[in-house]
Amino acid sequence: MASREPAAREFMARLAASPCCAAITSGQAIDAALASRVAIVFILRADGLSLGPLVERIHRAEKLVAVHLDLVDGLRADRAAVRWLARARVDAVISSHGQLMRAVQREGMVAIHRLLLVRHSLLESGCAAVSRSGADIVEVLPGAILPDVHSLLPHLNVPLLAGGFIRTKDEARAVLAAGAAGVTTSSRDLWNMDLD
Repeated sequence: MASREPAAREFMARLAASPCCAAITSGQAIDAALASRVAIVFILRADGLSLGPLVERIHRAEKLVAVHLDLVDGLRADRAAVRWLARARVDAVISSHGQLMRAVQREGMVAIHRLLLVRHSLLESGCAAVSRSGADIVEVLPGAILPDVHSLLPHLNVPLLAGGFIRTKDEARAVLAAGAAGVTTSSRDLWNMDLD
């Protein structure tokens, strides 16, 4: 069993230094992400067979890698896939499957529980699931609504990320001001911006 504490601390330190993370959904965006100031690259869609070399390339650029397990072609959201991602040297795993968060942590990776808030009725059940999961970080989607719903969220005792529909510097600043530790965005214009 790997120790997750150094991984979680390093992830949060990198996030504090550079709160905007590159969210990529295709190989075409990787070059721009690697050339940018972001410290963490979120791979939201990928082919499982090409993931290892992609992770290696991102690490060579001295960036951390978070992979959305639920959206990797060829992998199923289960413990075997979590072990496979650990062997691929992924730094963090994103999933909406809360029951996998402990397995992610046991493998020494940062566990990011994705909380999709598309209806008010999902708020209570989603937050309860996040609390039970023991994740290191919670990613709220769509992130652009965080300033409007932050007061409705119970205190989760973990850092929040905001992802989805964040396209401008003002939107990024608003979610950070609402309590997010970081922003995940596919908007390349934000990858090199100073959000202070």
